[in-house]
Amino acid sequence: MVGMLNMVIGKVFLHPVTKVEYGQIRIPPIPATFSTSDGTSYDALAEDGCGNYFTKTKDGAVWFWDHESDELVSLAGSVSEFISHCTDPQPVELDSGRVKSAWINPDFAKSLGMKVPPDGWVKKPSKGK
Repeated sequence: MVGMLNMVIGKVFLHPVTKVEYGQIRIPPIPATFSTSDGTSYDALAEDGCGNYFTKTKDGAVWFWDHESDELVSLAGSVSEFISHCTDPQPVELDSGRVKSAWINPDFAKSLGMKVPPDGWVKKPSKGK
C-alpha cells in the first residue's frame, strides 16, 4: 500500500465535488492509528503533517479525519480513486499589504543574515487613525 502512495507524497487530494484540497500528503514515519471522540480506532493511511489523517475503511473507501472537528469526510471509494484525484498544491500568494505580522525562527533568520526580534515576531507598525 505504501508503495502506491509514494507517488502522491507532497501532493494534495482535490475533492472532485467540493474542490476542497486535503493534504499535503505524507506517509507516517511509523504505522499510526487514531481514535475519534466516540472511541472508534482507525489505521492511518497517510497524514497531512497538521494532526489530520487519511484512512481506509474496511470497504476500501478513503476518508479524511480532521483532528480539530473530529469530522470524517468521505474522499474516494478506493485508494486508486484517491490517488487519481491527487494533484500538486496550488501556490500560496500573499498580499504583503494585508500581512500584519509574521513569526520567523530567529535561528533560521540569522542563518539568512536577517535581523529579527529575539522572540521572532516581526510586526508591521499600525497606521494611525
